[in-house]
Amino acid sequence: MRYRIRIAMLAVLACSSDRDTDGPETRNRFEDGGELSQAESAWSIDPEPTLVLGRLEGPDAHLFSQIRGAVRLSTGTVVVLDGASRQLRAFSPDGTHLWTAGGPGEGPGEMRNPTHIETLPGDTLQLQDGLSRIRYAAVGTLIAHERLATADLMRFGRYYASECAVPSFVGNRVLACSGDGFDVREAPREEGPWRGETELAVLPWNLDSIAHLGVFLKEEGWALPFEGLPPLSDQLVILGGGGMGYASPPMARKGIFAVGGWPRKLAVADGWGDEVQTFDLAADPALPGMTIPIRNVRRPPTADELAAAWEAVSARWRVGSPEYVREHLPAPDSIPNVDHLLVDDLGMVWVGSYQADASAPRSYHVYHTEGPFLAHVTMPAGVEVLEIGADHVLGITHDELDVERVVLLNLERSP
Repeated sequence: MRYRIRIAMLAVLACSSDRDTDGPETRNRFEDGGELSQAESAWSIDPEPTLVLGRLEGPDAHLFSQIRGAVRLSTGTVVVLDGASRQLRAFSPDGTHLWTAGGPGEGPGEMRNPTHIETLPGDTLQLQDGLSRIRYAAVGTLIAHERLATADLMRFGRYYASECAVPSFVGNRVLACSGDGFDVREAPREEGPWRGETELAVLPWNLDSIAHLGVFLKEEGWALPFEGLPPLSDQLVILGGGGMGYASPPMARKGIFAVGGWPRKLAVADGWGDEVQTFDLAADPALPGMTIPIRNVRRPPTADELAAAWEAVSARWRVGSPEYVREHLPAPDSIPNVDHLLVDDLGMVWVGSYQADASAPRSYHVYHTEGPFLAHVTMPAGVEVLEIGADHVLGITHDELDVERVVLLNLERSP
């Protein structure tokens, strides 16, 4: 039996981290099972950064913690959104600190929990801070600080704008997600699969209309009793979900989402699927774009990949001992087909292969906004991508002391 759940409401969910970092480097094969042919393009990313922002010690403007995003303006200025300080910090192409804006608080331009930064035409900076949309000029002056009228949003049903798997404020639109209507009384009382889904819809900022994009997979998981927990009475089963825990099996099936390009596009993939679906968020109403067949091919995991995946699951889901978890969760028969998804500034879709070790290089296939395959790209090791422009990649790296840095890498797109 398949269940639709709102995972955030599960009182029995106990996790430690959303990032799996154990396991060896791996790659997906191409559709013919071989390597990239000489006739196909391989774009290159220089592993040596042209700009590094962030230090272990020094002026506060150069110390980062909990980086939530970074963008490069048309002037070459790089603007970093620092989550710990709730600040925007701008730097020249040579790394000189130019200005700082924002800060913690609830006043104009101040932030509580910023989660996303993007650039609009004219180098306007737009931030999402909970249900607030904050806009700054390229020189750091505040343009507007507006709060979404959630009462108007709820007129269309149970939709949310701060609990979604994607940024909710994209350009002049709001990308909202549905509440899944989870009722603990409907939780499974026996071991078995769970399926979480989310509906996405796009609305103008004034919320006077809505365009439904569809219902998409969020995550598949497995319900199992907590180890050592005695059977509960019927009353406690209803109140507490039957003493069942929730966990994702190794390499579990999940939905993967990305927003980017201008006009803004949404890309959606099933991690076990063989295509990526795109949507034009600027259309009125928003319309499905292309369905892009992808070249990645699923294959059985290696012994090392499987061992690393089991270790990560045991560390993340606290429902029992590693032996108990391995005994009760189903083992995967293949690696995921899609493990990462990006939309660059030109609207091209980057499909990342499965990567057991997050610190190793990741392989991407890049597809044109209209669907054709363009190139194969290898992302340098240890780079968490924040933005891909026409000729650059902005990302986060961590050193051996776990110091966060923003790096700017040159990207060469071969003809």
